[in-house]
Amino acid sequence: MFNSSFKNRAVTKSSLIFIALLMLTACGYHLRGAIELPEALKTMYVKGASPELSKAIRRIFRVTSGKLVATSGEAGMILNVLDEYYQRKTVSLSSTGYSNEYELIYRLTFDLLDANGNKLVSEQTIEVYKSYYNAQTSETLLSKDNEEIVLRGELYEEAVRMVIQRARSELKKTLP
Repeated sequence: MFNSSFKNRAVTKSSLIFIALLMLTACGYHLRGAIELPEALKTMYVKGASPELSKAIRRIFRVTSGKLVATSGEAGMILNVLDEYYQRKTVSLSSTGYSNEYELIYRLTFDLLDANGNKLVSEQTIEVYKSYYNAQTSETLLSKDNEEIVLRGELYEEAVRMVIQRARSELKKTLP
């Protein structure tokens, strides 16, 4: 008797989970960071990107319906990276002269080309910023280094999302 009651609860619980997941997908729920790409952006070739930017593009494309391709001939769109700039700036100092707060700045200059090599988006620059507080205790030094690495990755991902948004906007203008 106890086993059948337990099995019924397990079946009911899994049924409820299935129904909840079905309802989430029906209402248009997407994972955080998920981006729906237009057809021209579903295959992209990246030219001249730093390893950090390339890694961020791969992470973004992993959650989209897009694919990074190895040659420009396979691409629906080409991201041509013209310049990248990363800086960590001290924003405030403590009374002892140590940095209390840092600002991270990432600047990306790029243009976008269609599959035929025609410019869709002429040279543009995107700047993204993040700041963080720098506690001056020995226990937090390692965690602050890790925090900066995570924030730096977020800067690159934010820049990639902005490039995709600009490409989507430009594609909407060219479509009838």
